Amino acid sequence: MRTMTTTLNVVLGLLVVAGTAAAQQPVQPITNPTPGCTATPAQLETVRQAGIAFTRSQGAERVALADPSYKQHNPAFVKGAREAGMSDYDYFKARFGGPPAARQGGAPPANAAPAPPPGNNTEIVMAECDLVTVIHRNNRQDPTAAPGTFYEVFTFDTFRVRNGKLVEHWDGAVINPPAPAGGRGN
Repeated sequence: MRTMTTTLNVVLGLLVVAGTAAAQQPVQPITNPTPGCTATPAQLETVRQAGIAFTRSQGAERVALADPSYKQHNPAFVKGAREAGMSDYDYFKARFGGPPAARQGGAPPANAAPAPPPGNNTEIVMAECDLVTVIHRNNRQDPTAAPGTFYEVFTFDTFRVRNGKLVEHWDGAVINPPAPAGGRGN
């Protein structure tokens, strides 16, 4: 009887281990940066500077950073480009090509809430092969607190750079739902 109980426990244990192993997802291969990619220190610095230039530029200067082969992975930009019947590159030019006030809907109203403390658009900059990631430190209004109460948040932009030009972009953006009718909380 004792041998049968021990055998049963071993079999049950093996079934649990096998079930757990079968339930695990296969490991996905790393495809970025491009496998086998190598870069000299000078090439890495070129890639790094392209990411920094994006965060510090506006208008035509920013548009000049992108290559016509530019590929966008931000879902809101991808959706906007498709709805406008534009390529990722043309949508990039349309969104970043005009003066800042025109792109943002004009100047803020006179009774605007307090401005957040300054952040740092280049808090962390990392380059590997043909990729650069720029992590931005921002301050946002706490939606659960009184106006002027801010919290710190970090966002990022990752670019693939080829010949000093931005050819691909990733970030953490999502497609937001439409604002409720009648404003916040209504």
